[in-house]
Amino acid sequence: MLAYLDCSSGISGDMFLGALLDAGLSCDHLLRELRKLDVGEYEFKVERVLRGGLTGTHVDIQVPGKQVHRHLHHI
Repeated sequence: MLAYLDCSSGISGDMFLGALLDAGLSCDHLLRELRKLDVGEYEFKVERVLRGGLTGTHVDIQVPGKQVHRHLHHI
């Protein structure tokens, strides 16, 4: 599968993950791949939502504890 992304105005990570799931990516496959990243503990929630008359997949990732504030030069 090949996808072209036009991100001239940026892209939101949670919305991108939801779009991938809506396009047919298996949630199990996504979670297997995410587990390969050494990013610590997180909670991953996926739900179907209706907003403004449109349905889609909403992905919510919660990280326990206080997050360290980063500036652009840290990324």
